[in-house]
Amino acid sequence: MILQKAGRCVLAAAALVCFVAGALAQVPTSKHVILVINENTSYNDVMANMPWLTGEGNTHGYATKYLSDNGGSLLDYLWLASGSCHSKANCTLPSGTHDFNCNGNDCYYPGTATTDRITDDNIFREMNNHGISWKVYAQSYAKAGGTPTTPDNHNGTAYYRRHNGATWYSDILNNTNGSASRIVDLSQLSIDLAKGAVPRFMIIVPDGNHDAHDCPVGMSSCTVGQKLAAADGFLRNTLGPILAIPDFQPGGDGLAIVTFDECGGGTNAGCGASVYTALIGPKVTPHTVSGTTYKHENTLRTMLDSLGIRSYPGASATASDMSDFFSTGGIKPHVIVSDPASGSTMSSPVPIQATAQASPGHSISGWWIYVDNAGVYKAGAVSTINPKVAMSTGTHKVVLRAWDSSGNFGDQTLTLSVNATKPAVKVVTPSNNATAGSPVNLRASATPSSGQTVTGWWVYVDGKATYEGGAITSINTNLKMSTGAHKVVVRAWDTSGNYGDHTIAVTIN
Repeated sequence: MILQKAGRCVLAAAALVCFVAGALAQVPTSKHVILVINENTSYNDVMANMPWLTGEGNTHGYATKYLSDNGGSLLDYLWLASGSCHSKANCTLPSGTHDFNCNGNDCYYPGTATTDRITDDNIFREMNNHGISWKVYAQSYAKAGGTPTTPDNHNGTAYYRRHNGATWYSDILNNTNGSASRIVDLSQLSIDLAKGAVPRFMIIVPDGNHDAHDCPVGMSSCTVGQKLAAADGFLRNTLGPILAIPDFQPGGDGLAIVTFDECGGGTNAGCGASVYTALIGPKVTPHTVSGTTYKHENTLRTMLDSLGIRSYPGASATASDMSDFFSTGGIKPHVIVSDPASGSTMSSPVPIQATAQASPGHSISGWWIYVDNAGVYKAGAVSTINPKVAMSTGTHKVVLRAWDSSGNFGDQTLTLSVNATKPAVKVVTPSNNATAGSPVNLRASATPSSGQTVTGWWVYVDGKATYEGGAITSINTNLKMSTGAHKVVVRAWDTSGNYGDHTIAVTIN
């Protein structure tokens, strides 16, 4: 099933535009959440070679536009745990995250085999803080050495530390709240199942013979299909017994997510970063096929929401959850957008006016605005918002979402185009190609784009910033320049966030 929104209606008397929401979308709280990450496989190869997994995806739900964040295994495991690659060389670091020298294989201090422990916020810390039980069940972990710092392929095993993201965080390496002991061998899973003692959150880590990274056991060479058959069999034999417990049966609320780190062997090149991701559980709307673009930070956000955690590490703070996989028959607030209308062409920052009406007996508890699936504006327990939202030139999907005290949310979706408005800058003196002595008197004026005001100036001489001005419409300054020809760029910004330039050539005699 592909979820779609209904059309829009106009409340003429109030002169409000109302976009009627489709099915109520909400990430329900789950008593058991499971994450399994497989390796190095494109969406198309999974569809063709993993019948058990795709069968579960067809029965429950799967995403057709899910993209890996990075090429390089470990980096994607970190996105799923803390919403960052923790490497300024490999990604733009999201707000609140830092560089810990990570790459696709490790997070070591340069030139050493010493772990640069990730101290940023992460899902393991949040679960500890919220008293949520969790374990990582890692195949071949005990034989490999059974410690968080056990390296890849130790003791002749197919265990990979780089496929066990938990082992790179300070919370585990410092054994905070006994965290190190929560990484256990996969054999413990059957024991916990038999006792009815599985934790609320589980990560299952197949070894390289069973996650499509390496050939199956006993094979030195193999096809992609053989790798995926082994991975599919592992999922059937390992997830199958968990999915049989009551929480994953009708009336339960368990959630299992199966995804892949990247679409190729250490790279996303040649396969468009497209990976298969399935959401499995009784609260997933049956036969959901999501065409929304998602990445690993969306999965992290969804897992946190399903655990009732409202602290979001890294990029999960601005990522939308995967709410189109879920539906509830409950009540929800109604969001009414008075301005702008969907389909409008606007200048940045875009003024938005919206009101939320809480469901009966409840009150509005918070807001988010998402632009192209990234959270850009947050508000609290107010019924009306009037933000100005900066957007780049082009067409954008804008979602306005309000929660109420029922725990549900309502949202409205707009398509907006932002034009390339910018201030107009005019250099009054000197004229272009003028010859003058130093210092050169420079006078210039700026006319802001419609509805905006000038916010600042810079003058660049031969690419070097030499003068800064404030929120004024004209400048008059003297610039020192050496003898010879110079390129002078006069630049002014306005409140749209855009700038205009006027470039002249000046020769100093």
